[in-house]
Amino acid sequence: MSSEFIPQEGSCSCFSNTYMINNTPIGRFICHCSICQEFTGQAYNDVTILLKPDVSQLNLIRTKFRRWKLPPNISRGLCTRCNKPSIEMALGGSLILVPTTNYPDIAALPEPTMHLFYNRRASDMDDDLPKYNGFVQSQAMIVKALAQGLYKRVAKR
Repeated sequence: MSSEFIPQEGSCSCFSNTYMINNTPIGRFICHCSICQEFTGQAYNDVTILLKPDVSQLNLIRTKFRRWKLPPNISRGLCTRCNKPSIEMALGGSLILVPTTNYPDIAALPEPTMHLFYNRRASDMDDDLPKYNGFVQSQAMIVKALAQGLYKRVAKR
């Protein structure tokens, strides 16, 4: 990954829903929870986290948002045309989650830092990333990663 992020246009797989990603994500992780599996139709969701100001030109006219489970902390958007993940929003839209498959240049992204809800995995992952199980452990580690990502962002200024 280059030290300087070049803005990218993210989109669902059919390009019906587009947006500009203007900054390096503050985090990237791989989630194995059953909600992510259902949302993506895959064994896991490799996702980046951005702040709302990092994403512009949101053209989500063909995105249908759904909340899978209470409390509704994440709204997950599926394209109404290709039925693939478009974008996700958390904390009332303050955090934007973009599946890495929606980036044209995945090599420009930070590497994933962890596996969450690993106890729900469909298959084992052969890598050296830490693997966290269950709700409490997974949520604690994502909060820690977000805090570290925000600290790095502020420290760069």
